[in-house]
Amino acid sequence: MTALPVALAALTLAAWLAIAFTAIYSASRIPRLDEEPPPRPDDPPLPRLSIVVTARNEERYAEQTLRSLLALRYDDYEVIFVNDRSTDRTGEIAERLSTGNERLRVLHVKELPAGWFGKNHAAQSGADAATGEVLLFTDGDVIFAPDAVAYGVRHLVRKGLDHLCASPRLAVSGTMLQACMIAGHLFASATGRLWKVRDPGSSAFFGVGSYTLMRADSYHAIGGHARIALRPDEDVRMGQLVKMSGKRSAFLRGETMVECPWYPSVRALVRGGGKNAFALLDYSIPKVAALRIVLLWLGVAPLVLAPVLWSHEITAGALFAACPLIYWLLAMTVSRDESYPWWSALPFPVAVLIIVFIARRSAVITIFRGVTWGGPPIPWSVLRKARVRVTRPT
Repeated sequence: MTALPVALAALTLAAWLAIAFTAIYSASRIPRLDEEPPPRPDDPPLPRLSIVVTARNEERYAEQTLRSLLALRYDDYEVIFVNDRSTDRTGEIAERLSTGNERLRVLHVKELPAGWFGKNHAAQSGADAATGEVLLFTDGDVIFAPDAVAYGVRHLVRKGLDHLCASPRLAVSGTMLQACMIAGHLFASATGRLWKVRDPGSSAFFGVGSYTLMRADSYHAIGGHARIALRPDEDVRMGQLVKMSGKRSAFLRGETMVECPWYPSVRALVRGGGKNAFALLDYSIPKVAALRIVLLWLGVAPLVLAPVLWSHEITAGALFAACPLIYWLLAMTVSRDESYPWWSALPFPVAVLIIVFIARRSAVITIFRGVTWGGPPIPWSVLRKARVRVTRPT
């Protein structure tokens, strides 16, 4: 028996056991949005809320989104719908729904100023027009349950938070797309320390574009979206900005109360990932290289090496064979939580390959072409200068 294959197999299995433990622990420690206790007699009235909806060419979902927001069970709120230079019927739909409804205001962005990505500018424009003490940032294709916002604001107020984000259920059709979502979810929960986001002493941060609550004074104090004007991963970087500014943040699971569509196809996922995958790695080439090596080794190598080694290094082969069993069990757990069929977990190794390809493609495109998102391409050199660099107050 050669020691090296056994050692590598043992380390790989240990890594998967650590991932499994962390993912399970994370899931058990992150509260759910729908578990927020009901109002108590000593609770103050919920503050005035401004919901900022950013939308560009969302005619397919805009009406459903706005109707769900206008049906919220929340006493004092307004909806500010920011139509970001749409070329379809998005603005027309919003204007029609605003007729006779004082809760809904529609803003139309005609031009994108230099130094901004479109969505970030739209979010800032909506926040500047808001009158609420609390802001909710969301997208023009997100559907809310009637109590989804009240539960979140109540949690924000009770816990004394400045920022709260909640994960939606991603409506995905197709086994391969579901497998990609599962893989991304699993690695994020295993490596992101999401249960530590609420810990003021931890550097862990997170953000969700479809559900981001912020106190208006905290939002403006840290500079709002102007501080992340050129970040395509603006939701995550807002969470980073909050934590590194010494303010309080939290992450909740909101899959039962918030839903939004994901990419319609694997091709669309690959194209969309080209915009922000490299940004999520902070435009670091070494991080891209490390991610590719780690994911290929953990997600693909065990399937290849287990049958190769089984005949002459049965111990190493058995250890490698145990790894897919672990990640398939984990993937099936995620598929159940997301209400996907169990077999959507089976293409997990292929999903890992797709994620690796997206990360590499995103880096290549960003370095050589820049990032295009609702405006002209922004060069890599400019994007690197726009990285979030905030020091925690002493």
